[in-house]
Amino acid sequence: MSITRNSLLLSAGAVALVYGASAQDSIEATESEARQEVVVVTGVVKAGGQNRLDSSISVSSLDQSELMKTAPRSTSEIFRALPGIRAESSAGGGNSNIAVRGMPLSTGGAKYVSLQEDGLPILLFGDFDFGPADGFYKVDSTLDRVESVRGGTASTLTTNGPGGIINFISKTGSTEGGSIALSTGLDHDDYRADFEYGGSLSDSLYFHVGGHWQQGGDYRDLGFDAVSGGQIRASLTKEFESGFIRVNTKWLDKADATYMPQAAGLSGNEVTDSIAGFSATNDSLHSPFIRNGRDVDGENTVNNYDLADGIRTKIKSLGVQANFDIGAGINLDAKARYQDISGYFNAPFTHAVSDADTLLAGTYGGATASFFNGPGAGNPVTSETLLAATGNSLISEVAYFNTDLDDMSNFASELRASKSLSLDGSTLDLTAGYFFMNQKFVQDWHWNRLLTSTDSNASLIDIAGFTDNGILGYNQAFGWTGTNRNYDLEYQARAPFVAANWALDNGLTLDGSIRLDTLEQTGTRTEGTPGAFDVDGDGIIDAPEASVSLNTGLGGVANFEVDHTSFTLGANYLISESLSVFGRYSEGAAFNGERQLFNSLNAGGGLVPGGEETYVDETQQFEAGLKWQESGDAVPGQLDLYVTYFNAETKEDNYEITTMTALGNTYVSQGIETELNYAYEGFDLSGSVTFTDAEIDASDTAPTNVGNTPRRQADWIWSLTPSYTIDGLGRIGVNFTGTTDTYVDDDNVYVMPGATVTNLFADWDITDQATLSIGVNNVFDEVLFTEAENGRVFDTDGNGTPDVIVARSINGTSATATLRYRF
Repeated sequence: MSITRNSLLLSAGAVALVYGASAQDSIEATESEARQEVVVVTGVVKAGGQNRLDSSISVSSLDQSELMKTAPRSTSEIFRALPGIRAESSAGGGNSNIAVRGMPLSTGGAKYVSLQEDGLPILLFGDFDFGPADGFYKVDSTLDRVESVRGGTASTLTTNGPGGIINFISKTGSTEGGSIALSTGLDHDDYRADFEYGGSLSDSLYFHVGGHWQQGGDYRDLGFDAVSGGQIRASLTKEFESGFIRVNTKWLDKADATYMPQAAGLSGNEVTDSIAGFSATNDSLHSPFIRNGRDVDGENTVNNYDLADGIRTKIKSLGVQANFDIGAGINLDAKARYQDISGYFNAPFTHAVSDADTLLAGTYGGATASFFNGPGAGNPVTSETLLAATGNSLISEVAYFNTDLDDMSNFASELRASKSLSLDGSTLDLTAGYFFMNQKFVQDWHWNRLLTSTDSNASLIDIAGFTDNGILGYNQAFGWTGTNRNYDLEYQARAPFVAANWALDNGLTLDGSIRLDTLEQTGTRTEGTPGAFDVDGDGIIDAPEASVSLNTGLGGVANFEVDHTSFTLGANYLISESLSVFGRYSEGAAFNGERQLFNSLNAGGGLVPGGEETYVDETQQFEAGLKWQESGDAVPGQLDLYVTYFNAETKEDNYEITTMTALGNTYVSQGIETELNYAYEGFDLSGSVTFTDAEIDASDTAPTNVGNTPRRQADWIWSLTPSYTIDGLGRIGVNFTGTTDTYVDDDNVYVMPGATVTNLFADWDITDQATLSIGVNNVFDEVLFTEAENGRVFDTDGNGTPDVIVARSINGTSATATLRYRF
């Protein structure tokens, strides 16, 4: 899953940059040949990869230059360029939600998509609570390209990714050269340095090293650095006559702010723009005045936290890949990687929003309130004073998520043996493999309950007799006494698989594969219970200290195993050298991790009768489509067009922690996925459009929702990027990314309006080696809500109609300049 065969395409691009228009005709011919020779290696049965026209899957490959056209500010924003991928890239540096082809986003994360680094999963589960897979990979100039597979062989060639695979493929140094880049925010505080270099140490030994450091990332003017840290990555490859060995390593320590749902406007049934004094795109409750605090950890000791840690990811990894022809026509590919992972997850989640006078008079019996800190520290808090200070009269009740990621380490390995047989009039490729992964999940939850003003300088609010130093409840978020919780879990995934690819000389290719996944889960979860605890150490038990959630060391045990057999069958017919059609049927599954823990277990940690169904979410998919790569005969220029019809059914059990709601639904979806790339002289157009018709087909937990559209599922999503290159000068382009309306929840009551987000990019080639780039993300400061909390709607003006909802929008306008020097 990680051998690069697209050097011809990259070389053609390099020639174009060097020689310009004088060699344009020969370059176009070379590029045409190169496009048909580009080999994808992700989700492909055939050893060594397969070009897109010959494969019977929906697969895309985008190099770094294509990905950067969307002016991304995070890993998840890169996914906007991938066809068929729905990425809710509103969370900042991680914790984004990713879905494909109508498969549900009933909670969060990327449950049905496997995010991979050089062919191995980054995490075993894509929807871990507070362990988002997109937060554990940082994009920089060490990335060569991203390959994405939607449906198809994703059911049998990975674990926990039946909807798709997104594979980040690294540079190896096989082509000598490097670059240095310095970036700065033009309208926000951000400073970043990237570097990478690769080359030969001898005729058979080459290396690549690179990384980045970033400080700032303050897209919402938080008052402190939203991003801080970086990474270094390196690889060393030794080639032999019959194969190669590659060793790679990574050191990563980076903190990224993650933005959670917060107060937003509600007009009728529609989530609207910002509320007064609080911009949905440019403001956040992240502020210096709630940045630092204390709570009680899982060992029942006082713990200090810092909101600037955000999602802080610390990774030290070591990997190896060996690929050899071992004789008798057998190719052996083995890869393994160990990642030592730990970190923190800090973020303020808005639980409730109220008018100050109404809240104080009702919930707190007429108690008086004042600002604990901030610009108005000590001043009284009423609706009138809040309105004067912030532009609104609202108090936000905040659940401060403080989660220690004590150990999220994993070991992943895959061994494949492949043999190609030349038969009369055909070629048969056979592959057998074994996947193993061990995943730790050790987390310590301790979440405080705060009251704050609702503005960009969110300040803590004290209520006489109820709070302590601005804290309403220690480890009491949501008013839940169990928010001092400890997980100590371990997962082992084992999966043998076999695959065959039969290519006939008449242009027909048939393939199939089968995989037996077994998942074992062991460990404990311990719970909290309320008790008195002197958190501030002053010898006095204040009101919130009288009922602190303290970990009891008691809870439940998990000790069980589940399995599932997946398979897929596909066919591809090459009508001509530039046109093919394909079809595929697959059945797969995604396993549930800690979200379903103890919902279906007995006292000994085993499954109750029928419990396996709640831990294995099954998928069935059918797809059919055409692939057309035309160059000059039927159309001027070069055209790549890929159109796929898809049909999917997903049976899912899940659990939403913020509402403590169990979900058990069956979803069906169908649609059309289109990918386009067109180039003519200096003009280039790339993009994708996906139509999805999805509905809830059955429900064990909410039968009244049957027939409704699943939450946050858009009918249409799109990404289109026209650009124009002037030889010797540079390139300018614009990216349009958008979605139609979506429902907040499965009951289809509230609607998040669709929108098109515009991103600009321009490159000025100062010299052949130096380029100045400008990228502007969300040029028109478009508000686009990606999620909202249906159970969190509030009538703050007292007229009997809800006017505020808790929701999350994408970031507003930001501009970045980058100076890059290639050598």
